[in-house]
Amino acid sequence: MTIRKLCEVYLVVASFSGVTHATTVKAPKVINRDVIVIGGGAAGSHAAFRLQQDYNKTVVLIEKEAILGGHVDTYLDTTTTTAGGPPIPREYGVAVYFPYLDSLDFITRRFPNLTLSPGLGPRGATITRYIDFSTGLPLPSNYTSGGPDPSLITTAIIRFHDLMVSKGWDKMVEPGFWNLPPGPLIPDDLLLPIGEFAKKWNVTEALPRMYESTGGGPAARHKRFEDLMTLTFLQSFSPAWMKVFFGEAGMYHIEGGNQQLYDAFQEGLGEGNVLTRSVVASVRRPEKEGDKRGIEVIVRTTSGGKATTTVVRAKKILIAIPPTRENLAPFDLNAYETDLFSRPKYGRYGTAIVTAPVLPRGYELHNTPLLAATDPNKPFINEPHILEFSSYGNDSALFSIGTSGSGLSYGEFDEKQAIKVAQESLDRMVAAGTVKVAEGGKKSDAKLQVLEYSDHGPGGFGVTTEEMRGGWMERMYGLQGKRGTWYTGNAIAIDFSTQLWKMNDEVLRRMVESW
Repeated sequence: MTIRKLCEVYLVVASFSGVTHATTVKAPKVINRDVIVIGGGAAGSHAAFRLQQDYNKTVVLIEKEAILGGHVDTYLDTTTTTAGGPPIPREYGVAVYFPYLDSLDFITRRFPNLTLSPGLGPRGATITRYIDFSTGLPLPSNYTSGGPDPSLITTAIIRFHDLMVSKGWDKMVEPGFWNLPPGPLIPDDLLLPIGEFAKKWNVTEALPRMYESTGGGPAARHKRFEDLMTLTFLQSFSPAWMKVFFGEAGMYHIEGGNQQLYDAFQEGLGEGNVLTRSVVASVRRPEKEGDKRGIEVIVRTTSGGKATTTVVRAKKILIAIPPTRENLAPFDLNAYETDLFSRPKYGRYGTAIVTAPVLPRGYELHNTPLLAATDPNKPFINEPHILEFSSYGNDSALFSIGTSGSGLSYGEFDEKQAIKVAQESLDRMVAAGTVKVAEGGKKSDAKLQVLEYSDHGPGGFGVTTEEMRGGWMERMYGLQGKRGTWYTGNAIAIDFSTQLWKMNDEVLRRMVESW
């Protein structure tokens, strides 16, 4: 919808409302920028900030949530603090940052007031219990390792990492897939199911730890983790992240909560350059090179129960949201784009802060199939699932959860369905007597109270091995710069903040060079 059409709609509505003078109709606000950034997660916020601060471009960032940050979710816990004390930040999204090339230097260079501290944010000590959530029954008491011997796990991860480097495969996947060969030339091993890859290269012992780290292969199109394409798996367990597990790289969090970084992004971008609680209603982009009409995006913002419309015009647009059919519905996709974006079939991943009197403080209730008791290399559960109820310590009633599921369409596994899976898992544990209602307690003590829920959207490419072999990724990256449009984000790059920032560095370099 162009601004002319939009104004015509305003006039029609006004005439039906009894308004007879066009001068009384308030036209939508129009703003002009160099670049429109869609999506204020790790990739979009960083890209908008760098475009403005380091490349001297004017930007507007459009984000559907009330705050920036995407997968960064910091809950401020006021229930555990001492009287008059500050809230305790509880991370239930991105828990840590790790160094990748010079990516962490960006924080210290641009935000010297933020303090990076080693390790995880505030969280008390916990004891892990391994429970099959499908039955509610605990694994045998002698099952305590959660997988193979820890030394075997570490050496297997080292072998996995060294294999990637020796084959040059790390350069094909990090931080983006710029160097991935054309479809027919992609190494066969990278297209194997991860279970087959691990068996072939003798890294099977690494999979249980990797599985836990990735949340069970969040939002993959496959319900079975071992069926996940290795190339997709590497998005959420990259070679650089492997270094954390054998001590070559450290983990860091931001004192006071990781959300502070994204609050700083928003403040730095300035008022009028960030449109939160906003969605894209329609997009018009040039169809051919040399078309001087530029890009026009109609944005609808909801605040205080009122909806306003803004027309944003720019020279270029950067899409930093997952390219799902739902997300791209307002875009003026041509036939080529429609075909490309119609192929992925995504699942969905979410995290939450929950509480219930029946949940035992100081414990991590880890979802582990009974099969793992006889085969520790098989701690994998099918989707949809919740991976664990994870306590923040004995002094807190709060638990974090992560859920993952898929269906015929991306929208099927939404917040309602995710919490339903979590509640059913808890109900089975209570029915089996694994988790007990306190003496004199009520049935409602097992009812989950959801304090915060965060939709982490899709993960992985969502395409089949055949589609990847047929050149899907090559075609996806071939769209960079076409129709004034650029792409970034975890749907087409490695799913770690610091690696997404380095992906941005390459995207922005190419964008600016094309100006």
